[in-house]
Amino acid sequence: MKTNKSLVIISSFIFILIFILVQFTCCNALENVSISASKLIVELITGNDLDGEAGSTTVFVDVIAASGTIFNDNATATLSSVLLDPAQASGTFYQDIIVDQIDISYSRTDGLSVEGRDVPYSFSQQVYARVPVGSSIELDFVLVQHIAKLESPLVELIPIGQEKILKLEAHITFYGKDIAGNRVDPAAGSISLWCADFADDN
Repeated sequence: MKTNKSLVIISSFIFILIFILVQFTCCNALENVSISASKLIVELITGNDLDGEAGSTTVFVDVIAASGTIFNDNATATLSSVLLDPAQASGTFYQDIIVDQIDISYSRTDGLSVEGRDVPYSFSQQVYARVPVGSSIELDFVLVQHIAKLESPLVELIPIGQEKILKLEAHITFYGKDIAGNRVDPAAGSISLWCADFADDN
């Protein structure tokens, strides 16, 4: 009898403990993927339009200038930071986010995906940008490396008697941590690229 009572008491204790843990871990799904109290948000990604003007939500990538020069294609991301807890009116300095890395990869709508043949190679770049909680910043970064224009598939777009266009999707992931050193959940966004040897006067 004593053994049965002991088992009942232990089982009850375990049940209560599990219940408490579930209650504390299910309050906010976003908090389960990050130990930081802050969240990074990608609000907008833009690049150059067909005239070379910044601010376009579709980027036109010129694989080579009329002069024969090859350039990087850059983009600008508008990033903001918010608190995960909606009941917290304002954050502290330690909840500001430092963005420290950007990953770029590419895809095609036809499903071809081999890097260095069907799409340019993915790459990472180290950055350092502070995003205060409740505010937003603009962060410039390299979207297409100039070296990618000397490799497949972009090098094949250099004049072959007629203009050839390749459409790509660029996928950008931003990584960071708060001032206290806690990693935040990565934030991602995408933008369309139209790649060709466009006519220009440069």
